[in-house]
Order: sequence, then structure tokens, then C-alpha cells
Amino acid sequence: MQCAWEASVLENLTADQVTSDSRKAGPEKVFFAFPSWAHDVKDFVDDAIQHGCREVVLSPQDVVDSRDVKFHVTTDVVGVFAQVLHRLLPVNNHSLWGVTGTNGKTTVTYLIRHLLGRPTALIGSIVDDLLVESHEAAQTTPSLESLYRMIAAIPKNTPVAIELSSHGLDQRRHCGLQFDAAIFTNLTSDHLDYHGDSMAYFTAKRKLFTDAPKPRCNVFNIGDPYGERLWRELWGVTYGVNVPADYQAQNIQLRPEGTFFNLKHYGKCYPCRSPLLGDFNVENALAAIAAIHEVEGIELEKLCQRLATFPGVPGRLERIIQINGVTIFVDFAHTEDGLRRVLQTLQKLKPKKIITVFGCGGDRDRTKRPKMMQVACERSSLVIATADNPRHEAIEDIFHDMRLGVQHRNVLFEPDRRQAIEMALQRAQPGDIVLIAGKGHERYQVVGDQKIPFSDQDCVRTYFEAAKVL
Repeated sequence: MQCAWEASVLENLTADQVTSDSRKAGPEKVFFAFPSWAHDVKDFVDDAIQHGCREVVLSPQDVVDSRDVKFHVTTDVVGVFAQVLHRLLPVNNHSLWGVTGTNGKTTVTYLIRHLLGRPTALIGSIVDDLLVESHEAAQTTPSLESLYRMIAAIPKNTPVAIELSSHGLDQRRHCGLQFDAAIFTNLTSDHLDYHGDSMAYFTAKRKLFTDAPKPRCNVFNIGDPYGERLWRELWGVTYGVNVPADYQAQNIQLRPEGTFFNLKHYGKCYPCRSPLLGDFNVENALAAIAAIHEVEGIELEKLCQRLATFPGVPGRLERIIQINGVTIFVDFAHTEDGLRRVLQTLQKLKPKKIITVFGCGGDRDRTKRPKMMQVACERSSLVIATADNPRHEAIEDIFHDMRLGVQHRNVLFEPDRRQAIEMALQRAQPGDIVLIAGKGHERYQVVGDQKIPFSDQDCVRTYFEAAKVL
């Protein structure tokens, strides 16, 4: 049977009776068949029916031949499902803080949690910490259904800091959610395997600020060209380093123990110390401070005091150890811009030389591979290329693309990531810095369809323990 969408389907449903996962569909559930860029939606409809589902909400072109199923046809399945979830789940009892951008999302959400000074939930690329429970994140932005259910599980009146990826925004996983603050950090080349070009990538990020309901407060990095563009088009609060902005950082000084700067806001200056290194982390601190001051009204003096006690973020320019005069950092940098920012920061510490270990992910944007290699060569005395989640690609094919960016002879290629890290540590001398980039907090390598346990941090510690240094 086929019929148009009926709002009456909402009337007698409970939250347990709706799903967008065909594997969870059943006789007592309504299945919402989302459009998909990578799969035939009819396969999911068939799967739901095979699981006993007898009521499906779907787009007109996805109706299948089945007399035993009631089809609710709509041109906006995602919007309808968001409407259903909004009615059935208590998502309005929280203040939502959304962060998007190529780099900085995780650090800004962690900063928001710390600077707010009260229990705050996190949903992002490292962990989904709902306070009542916490687990390793499966993806940066969960599915629409998962996101709503996570928010509903968080204690009432708790702030929630959420990372919004371009994939998530493009697929409208945020649909229907009212953000108290929406933050844009920056935009550089990434995910072109999915979006196709930079404009489509930017358009996806833009959805956080334009999709209804619009955020109550927009916060833009005015020092980024795309952030400036968003501000001119949509208006909002601005922040930036050494550029005119509502929240501006000046007189930045990088020291081994952290970064010192002055926060200028409407003619007043506030001295700040951040345990985080680098100008890009000053931008991240400004983003969180600006959003919190605008939305919560917490005094800037108090926010600057709290910033000094920030414990950092796992795998984000994380100093693992300093031993025998060698300092080892692990960072998540997996884009050309991210790697450049980290290496520029480490250069300011004036090491004798920088040894960089990094790889490029398989089944992902190939265009950034030579660019990342070029940056690594320009900023490092020695580069060791290795595996970083090769997935279904042969490592030699990935290395082929990376070799196109080689700028000097001091580049080694080692497929085994553990051996590559050990090669870097063996070659490091007092006064050197070793940067292990690309995986950051991740504790696995994705090879084929398998997640194989692996940690850059553990690899470093194991090496020095075996050498009987620790």
C-alpha cells in the first residue's frame, strides 16, 4: 500500500518504536529510510521488511513492491524523522554548543567543557561522554538518531559540546537541534573524496549556521578567509589572532611551558596563559572564550584564569615524554594545514632538528598526500613516511602519492608504523623534537575492515622501557 505522509503517524509512537537503522527494524517499529549517497536505499527498505517491519517512511523513488507494508511517502525523510525525535525525546533540556571546521573542533569542545566550570557532556571524535556513561566515539558526529538519543540520555540542564563534521552536516545529522552557540574554526582542503571540491565542503560547513532552527549565537574565526566570508554573509561574533576582531589575541609569546598572550575585547586587555602550544591553539582558546562570554556572560577575567589550568586534549600536540634531551609529541594532524600549523609551532621552540613521522589514510582524499609530504619536508630535517589507517588501499599506492611531494633526500619510507616510530627515536639526538602525526588519540590501525590495536603513545613508552630508560 502506498500513501502520502500522514502526520497522524506521530500520535501513538514512543521513542522505542522508531528507527533509521534497518537492522533494528521490526514488527512494532516504524523505519525511516534516509537518502544515501553511497548505497541504494531500497536495499535498506528490503532489509527492514525482512526484519518484520510493516511501516516505512521513505522518499517516493524508494518505494518497493510489497503489499504487506504501509509506506508513508515524503520528500524530506530526515526532516520528518527529526520532527518525530524532537517530539519523543527530551532534547530541549540542554544548552548545545556546536563546533565545525577542518581543524580545532575537538580542542574547542574540550576547552568549552573546562571553561564552563561545571559538568559538561562531550560528543565528538575522541569520546562520547554523556556523564552517566562514556564510550569511545565511533565517528566524529553520530547519526541523527544516535545524536538525539545521546542528548536525551544526558542529565537535564547539562551543557553539551558537539563536534559537527562536514559529513555530518551534509547528511543533516544535526537537523532540528537548536544550538545556543555555533563556532566556525577554519577551513582547509580535506574530505574532497566525499565533497568533490572545496566549495561543496564549505557549503556543508555552512549548514550549521543556516539550517533551521538557526543558532542563537554565531562565532566565526575572522582570521580565516572562509570564516570572514561567513561573518559577512551571516553576521555574528568574531575572534582572531592579530586581526581586528571582537575577541583578539595580541603579543603572543611561545614558551616551553605554554603560550602567553593578551586578550583584547572592546578596548580592554586581559593577560592569558594557555598550557597549549601555538597560535592555532590561541585561536581555539579564543573561540571557546568568545562563545562562553557571549552566551553565559562569565567574566573574561575568570575565563582567562580557568584557561591556565586546562589539562589539554589527548593526542593534540600531546607531549608524551622528554628524555635524554629529546622531546616527543603526538598529534592528530592529518591535513596539509594541520601538519603545517603543528610544525610551525614546534619550530618556534628552536629545536636542533625536527623528525616527523606521518602517513596518509587509505580510501581517502588522495590530493592531500603530496601536499602533506611537501609540508613535512619543508619543516623537518628528517621525514619518515609510514602507514596511517591504510584501510583497503595498498600501502605502496599511498606511498606513490606521497612521493610526489618529496622535497629533499632525507625521507624514509617504512610501512610498519611501529618500526617507523622506533627509527625516529633511534635517530633523535639531544635537543631534537620527534613529531608523530596523524593518529593522535586513536588506539588502532584500520587495515581492510579490521581495527588492529595500536597506540603511538604506547609505542613510544614501550620503546624506552625496552631500552631500560624509563
